Amino acid sequence: MNLRPKLMLAFISLIIIPMIGLGIFSFVNSESLLEKKYSEQSEITLKAIGGNISYFFRELDQLSNGNVISSEVQDPLRLSELPMDDPSTLIRFTQAEKEMSRILFQHPAVSYVVMYAKNGMMFRSYRNDPTTFKPISFSELQRHSLYDDVIRLGGKPLWIGPHEQRDLTGVNPPLFTMMRVVKDLESFNDLGIMVTQFKTEEVIAMLKAFQNPDADSPGTRYFILNSRGLVMLDSNKKYDGHSIDNYTNSMPQLTETYESSRMKFDGVDSLVSSFQLDRNGWVLLSVQPWNSLTNENIRFVQWIGMITVLGLLSAVLFNVFFVNRVAKSIIKVVRKMRLVEQGLLDIRVSAQGKDETVLLANSFNSMVERIGDLLSEVRREQERKQHAEMMLMQAQIKPHFLFNTLESINALAAQNEGGKIMLMVRRLSNLLRTSMHHSEEIGVKQEVEHVRSYLEIQKYRFEELFSYELNVPEEAFEYTILKLSLQPLVENSIQHGFEGYEDGQGLISINVAVEPHHIIIMVCDNGTGMSYDVLQKLSDGYNPSRKSHDEAEMGERRGLGIRNVADRLRIHYGAGYGMMICSSEGHGTTIRIIIPKSRGEGL
Repeated sequence: MNLRPKLMLAFISLIIIPMIGLGIFSFVNSESLLEKKYSEQSEITLKAIGGNISYFFRELDQLSNGNVISSEVQDPLRLSELPMDDPSTLIRFTQAEKEMSRILFQHPAVSYVVMYAKNGMMFRSYRNDPTTFKPISFSELQRHSLYDDVIRLGGKPLWIGPHEQRDLTGVNPPLFTMMRVVKDLESFNDLGIMVTQFKTEEVIAMLKAFQNPDADSPGTRYFILNSRGLVMLDSNKKYDGHSIDNYTNSMPQLTETYESSRMKFDGVDSLVSSFQLDRNGWVLLSVQPWNSLTNENIRFVQWIGMITVLGLLSAVLFNVFFVNRVAKSIIKVVRKMRLVEQGLLDIRVSAQGKDETVLLANSFNSMVERIGDLLSEVRREQERKQHAEMMLMQAQIKPHFLFNTLESINALAAQNEGGKIMLMVRRLSNLLRTSMHHSEEIGVKQEVEHVRSYLEIQKYRFEELFSYELNVPEEAFEYTILKLSLQPLVENSIQHGFEGYEDGQGLISINVAVEPHHIIIMVCDNGTGMSYDVLQKLSDGYNPSRKSHDEAEMGERRGLGIRNVADRLRIHYGAGYGMMICSSEGHGTTIRIIIPKSRGEGL
């Protein structure tokens, strides 16, 4: 992976994702803290409301306890034992009902009082409040499911919430109903049953005291539930008489002490808290829409969002103006290095500023310049070495080859062969002139004439041991070749390829082909060929340090050397050019030379 994608991946992984995660974590954590905070507040509120409601019912219990032993209750129930056809009894009966009205004024919540004597007589007293309550007969009361419960309590009060027993307590307005057995103070026998109904306004006022004054606002609302989940009282009077299970699946009516959790209530995300009132299994419930609770958290969330956005913006600016600039500088240096790898040593990196990227660019430029200087020095050393080797090779040729050639000319003079002497001298002068040429490159024509002169001289010396062919097209003469490239190759064929051959059996052919971008020269012979070991030694290279002290005496036989020619071609022309040898024992040798098409000083 390149540097820029790595930096971008690191930027996203180490900055963007952690900042977004931090924002999400802060928001979720704030939600959790808010839920815990408001749950604790709801617990305090519900305990306060529950304490007020419990006090209200304890006050009514104490009031009822005083009433059942008062004369206003005891006397009317004892009258039921007197004969009803006695006029005095009727008068006393009427007087007793009037006395019962005092109970109504003992507490403002008392709305209706009904007493049932054992013989079925009914005594009642009530306020002039609108109500749908109608007392049932004693026989109907005895058939009611709650009658046995009241008798079983033996004088203790039994409370009935609004909407729990509609046929017994009425519906509108919702009233709390208390039923209890009245016992005779003297005999402790059951005198009858007293049913007292109490208004709910005071309880609703307790609920509304902790509620938002605006009833239509999405604030907290309170409910009183019975153990079956029936809504007995709703502070907003919307769900009175309905089952709470229609609006939530949490079943708050099963609360043992206190519970609070965030859930859906009537399709609205809400904080639902429930508190056990410890009276008939009734539960006090509060529902707070979550949006109304988080209004004060909006500013906190906005601050978190703003800080996160500013942090992301700062990180992006840092990435664009600093990291990206450093990455560009490094990538620029890397691209320039690739060009240097391709051999373009004139490449330089421009940089501005005072940071480490400028130091990197300057170091790169210094390094490339130093490499260029070293390569130039190596080239100069190679050229000096090549020139020295050339001078050494020429010095090797001159004394020995010249001596043998002059011996051949002397023999021709003894034979009085003037024409052959003239031809030999001309060939020798051409050979020496090319060998001593001041330039490294000469024309292809000069090189061909040089190798022709060498072949003619050797052909005479070896008494027609071989013949040769030169196939060179005219267009090849327009180009140049490295001096002394062909003569060492044909020398190798003559000295080593034709050993044991009879006169005329050897054949050397030189073929030149001009291609669109280079020149191909094929030097072939039908000699004895080379073994694998010899080819391997040529491939391994030639080390001048291995030369023996008498190599100068063997210079003519060894010539310039095949390997030496291969090295000179490779060094002079570069990669892609050079020489290839194909040979096997008994099948001759073919040497293929590829050089570029160039016109140099040799023309």
